[in-house]
Amino acid sequence: MRLLVTGAGGQVGKEFLEEAVAHPIFAEVMGTTREQLDFTDRSQVFDAVTGFAPDWIVHLGAMTAVDACEDDPDAAYLANALSVRYLKQAARRTRSRICYLSTDYVFDGTASTPYREWDPTSPLSVYGKSKLAGEAELDIDDLIVRTSWVMGRYGRNTLKTILTLARAEGAVRFVADQVGSPTVVEDLAGALATLILEDMSGVFHLTNQGHLSWYELVRFVFAEVGADQARVVPIDSSEIAATRKAPRPAYSVLDNCAARLAGLAPMPDYRESVAKLARQLWLAG
Repeated sequence: MRLLVTGAGGQVGKEFLEEAVAHPIFAEVMGTTREQLDFTDRSQVFDAVTGFAPDWIVHLGAMTAVDACEDDPDAAYLANALSVRYLKQAARRTRSRICYLSTDYVFDGTASTPYREWDPTSPLSVYGKSKLAGEAELDIDDLIVRTSWVMGRYGRNTLKTILTLARAEGAVRFVADQVGSPTVVEDLAGALATLILEDMSGVFHLTNQGHLSWYELVRFVFAEVGADQARVVPIDSSEIAATRKAPRPAYSVLDNCAARLAGLAPMPDYRESVAKLARQLWLAG
């Protein structure tokens, strides 16, 4: 099986590439960074896809800076939606299938129970709208994976920010009224590979099991690395609304319903995976 991976320089892309290269069934894996393949350039996309003729295109490249998407909607739609159209057009020539990484931001966060794959979408932000537009470019035979609160060994993410704050002093303020499910990239990469190997299609939600607020997550991480939980102060999201251009869904817990009904093993509980990653990053300094 031949894989073409976009966004191979990102936090998900790097770990997925490691997972894929180590897997014996993935005979050839071409990982491309944004510098190697500008997926917003139609000519580059066609050259890469038709030249390599992959079985699967794993599209992990995206514009994920949520507030920056509000500043430049055209850039967001180009990176998150039109790029998918280009990949799909090229994929038709080579009979390749596409795996597209999407987000919990396609929901508005007004639910009180976890979102299933078939629940209506209603994104609040440009980021969420552009990712949903990317989903719409794909066919029933393609694979769409929505995930949330992603944190891994590479790149910048909230877990690394939390650990930096744990090493400092003073109060740490985090919102207590935004609830979601953390997703550790190592687990996500393995689950993505499984869906591809199982020849799955359609929409899947993939997150670690369990959910909590950002405030609760910070307290959990502080406890794991021996920092003082008393330093963590809960606040309401309205207190920092002026510093954020993009609205965040208040409740974006994703029910991994399709994977469960398909008989696939669930990803580990977030407590296990976040604790393991937090300690690993903490020791690495």
